[in-house]
This record gives sequence, C-alpha cells and structure tokens, in this order.
Amino acid sequence: MSGETLKRTVIFITHDIDEAILLADTVYVMSARPGRIRSRNPVDLPRPRDVDMLTDSTFNALRRDILRQIREEAGRSGAGH
Repeated sequence: MSGETLKRTVIFITHDIDEAILLADTVYVMSARPGRIRSRNPVDLPRPRDVDMLTDSTFNALRRDILRQIREEAGRSGAGH
C-alpha cells in the first residue's frame, strides 16, 4: 500500500515555506509567543509535486499569502524590529 492509500497524518515542522507547500496538504502558520495556530492554509495543488511547481501561479499565490501572514505576526510580536 502507498502512503496516500493509508491516509496517515504526519505533523512536519519547517521554516521553509516552499518545502511546506510542496509536501503538505495543509500549512499552518503559528503565532508568536505563546505559540498558537494563527491560520490554516489548505494546499490545493495536484500531486505528485516536484520543483517545477515552484513556478506555478497557485503555488506562488499561496506562498505570498503565507509570507504576508508571517510578516504580520512578526510585526505584532516585535520580532521584525
């Protein structure tokens, strides 16, 4: 059986947004201290995914939105200063 057939849940933590989007079905953005889930971002991209996906407009729109959320959170926490 393949991993997609088994429907297992895996929590993978990374600071690499491209990696998160390429691997995940959902990307969660956490808040600054205390660490809480700030947002849930479904990844609606076809599988299998590879590095060619990095130029896809849907991929880049999601990447920009996640970066915006992280910048906003950093601004709130003072980490961006």
